Amino acid sequence: MVVQGTGTVGLAGCRVLFTHSSEGVLFCTEEGKITAANPAACAMLDMSADDICGLGRDGLVDQEDPRWDIAVAERERTGSAVGVARLRRGDGRYMEIEMTSVQFRDEGGVAQTCCILHDLTGRLAIEQELEELSARILQLSRGDELTGFQNRRGLVASGTQLLQLADRESAPVHALFVDVGNVQQLNERLGLHAGDAALQAVARALSVTFRKNDVLARIGGTQFLVLTVHMEESERAAVTDRVREHLGAPATREFVGAPVEISCGWTTRQGGERTSLEDLVAQSDWAMLESRNDRQATFGLFSDDGD
Repeated sequence: MVVQGTGTVGLAGCRVLFTHSSEGVLFCTEEGKITAANPAACAMLDMSADDICGLGRDGLVDQEDPRWDIAVAERERTGSAVGVARLRRGDGRYMEIEMTSVQFRDEGGVAQTCCILHDLTGRLAIEQELEELSARILQLSRGDELTGFQNRRGLVASGTQLLQLADRESAPVHALFVDVGNVQQLNERLGLHAGDAALQAVARALSVTFRKNDVLARIGGTQFLVLTVHMEESERAAVTDRVREHLGAPATREFVGAPVEISCGWTTRQGGERTSLEDLVAQSDWAMLESRNDRQATFGLFSDDGD
């Protein structure tokens, strides 16, 4: 009999609650035999009451889920426990449920356990959707929509991690600054799509030239930055050549509608140095400007630059 306020609810009231509760309810003995399962539990587990009782506690729970041992130990210590773990469904799959279990003695003094089950499937689906949405928002906030590269905010996050890795390994970090010089001319001659295509072509050239664990970012309208670790300084000219070769390929020229002109500048943060990311960007930017000015002075025109 259950006491509520000054009145009482007898066995008939308990049967109504057991039968019509939206939460699953199971009763089991100390030995793990399930003696009763209400309709909500049957619907939740997609089994009949007889099937649930036939499985018993050991057949119903996921024996490899360590959370069960924690919940059982808590219930034995305090007489009750609340936790999340996996239960078997009728189709053999396991589902996450939140269970409240309470030990009691029936009218005959026999120890039993009442388990109240709450299906977490809907809540977990919503939580997963929110996590994916948050990750997408974070990606958008750190990414450049046109090129798929990281933007300045993404560069700060990923670049900082890369510098920390280099610090732990005392490894050099090479920074390549790339500026696309003829975007405005392309826009004026061929339309805005041509300027966008040029930026996408540069992003593609950098992507196929560098490794997946390098940091590639578009940090301004026509400006790109690459950070790479464990590259030899002697390789820089060859790397720049590969970028230019990709941009000079017939397929790239056809995609853009005209040649793409770039200026490049390299700088290096040697192992053991503590140059900040901001200073590394500024130094590589300055190196790009010097390289551009040198070539303009030599050839009297703007063209793409090597190392």
